[in-house]
Amino acid sequence: MPAWKPGQSGNLSVRPRTKPISDRYAYIAEEKLPESIQKKLKLGPGATYGDAIALRTFHAALEGDIAATREIREAIEGKTTIRTDEERPPIKIDISAIPSYRVPA
Repeated sequence: MPAWKPGQSGNLSVRPRTKPISDRYAYIAEEKLPESIQKKLKLGPGATYGDAIALRTFHAALEGDIAATREIREAIEGKTTIRTDEERPPIKIDISAIPSYRVPA
């Protein structure tokens, strides 16, 4: 019978898993912005790099950057999962309101 409890790792001597780059990003994101950048972005005192990045991402999304829009949605709602095990009826699109276009000869 194992010496550890159910749900407990059997190898306690292993270092905890780290994400070196992600850990650094998280650290820097919480650092205060230099005052010059705060003023340029019209952010208040105490604003962080994370605040600046979030603001710039929203600005990019408002300008039509689909990748920025997706980043925001995924950060808020999580990634979209597509299930292929569900049967769905085909999508019907009515194109009768679209004027026909003829290529000149």
